[in-house]
Amino acid sequence: MDEPTLQRARALHQTGHLAEAAELYQQMLLADPYQFEPFYSLGMICLQSGQRDDAEKLIRNALHINPDFTGGWCALGLILLMLKRPEEALAHFDRALSQQADFPDALSSRGSALLELGRPDDALADFDRVIALLPDHAITWNNRGNALAQMRRLEESLASYDRALQLVPYLPQAIENRENALFELKRMARCPAGYMRNLFDNFAPAYDQTMLQGLGYRAHMHVRALADRVLPPGAAQLRVLDLGCGTGLVGDAFRDLVRGGRLDGIDIAPNMIETARERGLYDELILGDLETILHTPGRTYELVLAADTMIYLGDLKPAVTGVAKRLDSGGLYIFAVESKDGEGWEQTPANRFRHGESYVRGVAAEAGLDVVDIMPCVLRYESNTPVAGMALALRK
Repeated sequence: MDEPTLQRARALHQTGHLAEAAELYQQMLLADPYQFEPFYSLGMICLQSGQRDDAEKLIRNALHINPDFTGGWCALGLILLMLKRPEEALAHFDRALSQQADFPDALSSRGSALLELGRPDDALADFDRVIALLPDHAITWNNRGNALAQMRRLEESLASYDRALQLVPYLPQAIENRENALFELKRMARCPAGYMRNLFDNFAPAYDQTMLQGLGYRAHMHVRALADRVLPPGAAQLRVLDLGCGTGLVGDAFRDLVRGGRLDGIDIAPNMIETARERGLYDELILGDLETILHTPGRTYELVLAADTMIYLGDLKPAVTGVAKRLDSGGLYIFAVESKDGEGWEQTPANRFRHGESYVRGVAAEAGLDVVDIMPCVLRYESNTPVAGMALALRK
């Protein structure tokens, strides 16, 4: 083995110069194709670069040369887990643990594979073993919370997420998972951002067909019908903002009113944004949480729309006050909500929110918006049962 070349490659790899390190490792393999470390290190560089299939092949080559390297079996298991092959991953974590029974990384990763396989009880046992070895391992506390959440032991999952955040206060996974647990316990004033992003990223390819054909969804058409009632005759070339634009159903319904004007959209899910982009209707598509974006200084609009979006917010005040900041004087906010009898708002069994008319009126008044019109409507059907809603028009 060319020791000076190996040392240079290691130094480049450790300092993040991956391409240069890879070139040196490849030179070493050309000189001698039966070297463990160049294969293994190239595999880890591919993993760092997101080339998981290549990483798998290279790590397998390394392990063929040195099957006693425990860390290699764990690394291969992680790659397989990332490739959505948890059964195979589990076998490789077991191989690592057969060589080193108390290997924390292998134990923790084995627990993650068991979670993927729907075996939270066994996963919890692995996470507890890791914590016995490393009591301050924040990621494992987070993963332990995931196992408990999968078992519907939500209060205990919260305690695990809290412990993770005590150790690493800004651990993104623990923050998001804690919010999801609180949401399941109906202690959140809106759907968590991570929950929304994952839900709609997965839903994007089938959204239009499922909503329009499967559920008889018509909220976007009700919003348009109400717009026709309250907009001045001949309204055209409007500057419009579409909140929670999804795949672009609202944009499509309003295309005649924005032609020659402007149409922007906001959505939290990248796959929804890309699907909307394919319609070729929007001047700008903004990825992010609408409450945050609305309260960020930016352009104003004559018309702001939201069809199937406010149903994912319980407390409407942050969104409506943000809309008021983005409306021109005299501008309109037209949106739909699920209807609730009586006061306030409530979370539904389907993990959406419904709102009382008096509540929405109060939020509008606080934001300086006048109620122009309210139109009762059916938003969609679920189990052949109509979901009652209302479309509202507010003016600044």
